[in-house]
Amino acid sequence: MPLARIVFKPGVNRETTSYGSENGWYDSDLIRFRKGRPEKMGGWSRLSSTSFQGTGRSLHVWAALDNSQFMGLGTEFKFYIEQGGGYNDITPVRKTVTLGTNPFYSTAGNGIITVTDIAHGAVVNDFVTYSGATAFDGLTTSDLNKEQQITQVIDANTYKVNTGGTASSGSANGGGSSISAEYQINTGLNTVVSGTGFGAGFWGGVVSSYSATTLASGISDSATSIPLTSATYFEQASTTLNGDITVFSSSIVLTSATAFPDKGTIKINSEYIRYGTKNSNTLSDLTRNSDGSSIAGHTSGDTVTFVGLINIEDELILYTGKTGNTLDAGVVRSARGTSNVSHSGGVVVKEANDFVGWGSPATTTASTGQNIRLWSQDNWGEDLAFSVYDGTPYYWDKTLGLTARATDLASQSGASDCPTITRRIMVSGADRHLIAFACNAQGETDQDLLLVRWSSQEAPFDWTPTATNTAGAQRISSGSEIISAQKTRQEILIWTDANLHAMRFVGPPLTFGFTLLASNVSIVGPNAVTTVGDRVFWMDRENFYAYTGRIEIIPCTVLRYVFDDINLNQSFKFFAASNRMFDEVFWFYVSSGSTEIDRYAKYNYTEGTWDIGTMVRTAWVDYSIHDNPRAAGSAGGNEYIYIQETGTNADGEAMNSYIQSADFDLGDGNEFMFINRLIPDVDLTGTGATVDYVVKTRNFPGSALDTNSTSAVTSSTDQNFLRARSRQAVIRIQSTTTDVAWTLGDLRLDIRPDGRR
Repeated sequence: MPLARIVFKPGVNRETTSYGSENGWYDSDLIRFRKGRPEKMGGWSRLSSTSFQGTGRSLHVWAALDNSQFMGLGTEFKFYIEQGGGYNDITPVRKTVTLGTNPFYSTAGNGIITVTDIAHGAVVNDFVTYSGATAFDGLTTSDLNKEQQITQVIDANTYKVNTGGTASSGSANGGGSSISAEYQINTGLNTVVSGTGFGAGFWGGVVSSYSATTLASGISDSATSIPLTSATYFEQASTTLNGDITVFSSSIVLTSATAFPDKGTIKINSEYIRYGTKNSNTLSDLTRNSDGSSIAGHTSGDTVTFVGLINIEDELILYTGKTGNTLDAGVVRSARGTSNVSHSGGVVVKEANDFVGWGSPATTTASTGQNIRLWSQDNWGEDLAFSVYDGTPYYWDKTLGLTARATDLASQSGASDCPTITRRIMVSGADRHLIAFACNAQGETDQDLLLVRWSSQEAPFDWTPTATNTAGAQRISSGSEIISAQKTRQEILIWTDANLHAMRFVGPPLTFGFTLLASNVSIVGPNAVTTVGDRVFWMDRENFYAYTGRIEIIPCTVLRYVFDDINLNQSFKFFAASNRMFDEVFWFYVSSGSTEIDRYAKYNYTEGTWDIGTMVRTAWVDYSIHDNPRAAGSAGGNEYIYIQETGTNADGEAMNSYIQSADFDLGDGNEFMFINRLIPDVDLTGTGATVDYVVKTRNFPGSALDTNSTSAVTSSTDQNFLRARSRQAVIRIQSTTTDVAWTLGDLRLDIRPDGRR
């Protein structure tokens, strides 16, 4: 039989089934299409071995007049200026106070101290730096006089930090009478907290699968043994840590998580930790130091115990173990703000780990939810203006050096009527105005979510409109809040929750003109947009868009794949990233089974092709002053900046990439086919480089694919023999070793009909 040349259409198509996408590509990871041919993406490596605190959510690069290069980096904890691979902490200071005499109270056997500071205004994870403290109770001055992270807020006047030292006796006050405390601005969240209240979740706060029984006998308000009629379905599990964790760890790897439910609470030593996601043996979506405990580091091999939560009438009770039908280990009464009371025998006992929604004793206080910490930033010449989303705008003066902390915009010399709260900040193009979106009006303190204000031209601190300057303001005419804004070459696009507007420099007396571009068009998150030349790309909750003077919905062959498996509750994390080296735009997003970015969809805007993959990145900046893009990601529980599109490996490890075809058959699939031989056509680079050609088969569209053969192909491979018989087949080309790059050509198969049965 003659060899059959199999030609697949460029791009991945997931808009139908694998069989319906015949003669196309159906799945991929870490590949791209160039000139219609699939090839492995470029690799990445760490910018430096230095890590930073928190998850990078914002990157911006610029160069000074002396050609020194800077990168602004914002996380939920800190704001840094990166230079030369080092991270300089310029996080603004919220306040500096002198504490009262002996404000520290020690705890025996560890470094945890309770600190008294009236109206401290701190939240958990905030950073405070002490100076002037004297040693006490075995805690040295070096233990005390340094930057500390707050592990627990007890009340408005007291909190705890872990100094890392070891107190001798405990229960001692000390520190002296001249302690200065410098508080950095409050930290933010790293996971979106959904709102609660009427209509949220399940009525009554229960889920259909909760376990329930009754009290076998009455218990007093101080009882630490809970007798149940049956405890069969009440959770109990124990294992060990499979690796060290620090106070900053955002995931926990267990030796085995098989017996642990999909979400709940665990106890390691004396720390209670809530988790919202279980993936294999890894727990993530963590709430550290929960249930009144203190955050701490833990060592590989430490015992990890599941903490059950039960509801009896209006009381919540924690436990860690049971004997028969009695919960008798680790019992903690009056948990999570409830009161311990007596209960009569026969009352209902509910397993409450999954309780959600309005009306439940296990529900949190009703709220509108809280978004993660996001930053916006833009350089003003050599300096940097940046702001927290719905927070204060700040300014960093390059002349003060990398050790100088940024200060709020309103405190700058000559500042006049600067906004004190804003959603986004930006420097306009050639006209040089500093612009604040969704900010407070002149003379007001409340945030107006539709107001746009700008400074006078070439004067970033002058925001008072006069007859002789260009400062001004304009309220967007429609929508209820500004979500995002993005610069283009000729204008600034502004998305509200309902519309898209354009802001253009028109000169005096108006300075800027505003135009409604489209109604019923929005954006899924503040950072889900990027600009490439004169084109803007973004995504909303249903489609991908492009703007080139007019708005277009981008035809997308992976639309259903993305939006059928997406966690829109975490949409604030989604972001778009351009890669002009290859005419590509990424959209990094959170899949439905996750709370952190774990997938991407990628569009080649020159060739009109799409592909999908699983590279985990939380922020990205395209090449400009650098030769390659930069991106934020994690490894081994630490956060790093990566240089993208360099080499062929994933930070020194094998970069597992693949592309898989849709199903193909002979004719209309009426006959079985026999594949005897394949002729590979692949361009390989790298010493000893190989790729695998994997043939998978099935007889019916609804059947599972069976791997029929795997053939290793090198640059010298002429042909591979195999014996595959089926009605349908797919081809997967993959690389799983280091130091290999590949580009596919055509595929030829020795294929023949093999009967109808």
